[in-house]
Amino acid sequence: MATTELNNKRLEYHAPWQIEIPGHANESGSVHFWENFQLFPNGVLRCFWISGVKEGESRGNHAHWQESQVIVSIAGKLEIKVIGLDGNTTVFILERPGVGLYIPPLNWIEIHFSADAVLLGLGDRAFSEADYIRDKNYFGSLQ
Repeated sequence: MATTELNNKRLEYHAPWQIEIPGHANESGSVHFWENFQLFPNGVLRCFWISGVKEGESRGNHAHWQESQVIVSIAGKLEIKVIGLDGNTTVFILERPGVGLYIPPLNWIEIHFSADAVLLGLGDRAFSEADYIRDKNYFGSLQ
């Protein structure tokens, strides 16, 4: 964990990590479900999915001030590059619906899609444009 200050406001940082998403599989298929109140005490307040991204194209390209997210590859392969407020860069590969990436606030993400990839995103906050950090250089200056 790292901390920094911005305008006398202390920002607490945590690195992302992969999580197992509970589920069941048998010959008729599989089901996975989200009931993690430890990571999202107030439940999922935002859900979104992204599909149809051309192979190799990048999405994300932002960080959040407060929102935490879980990213899951419902289909295909996602390569997620995460740059943390601590300056560390980590690349995560998601290609199974039973594995997600928990991304706390203050982590810059860049996501590359395989041709058939479908991304599911779960957030612990409702959408707010004010929560986004969209300038990578500005994000870098927070480190």
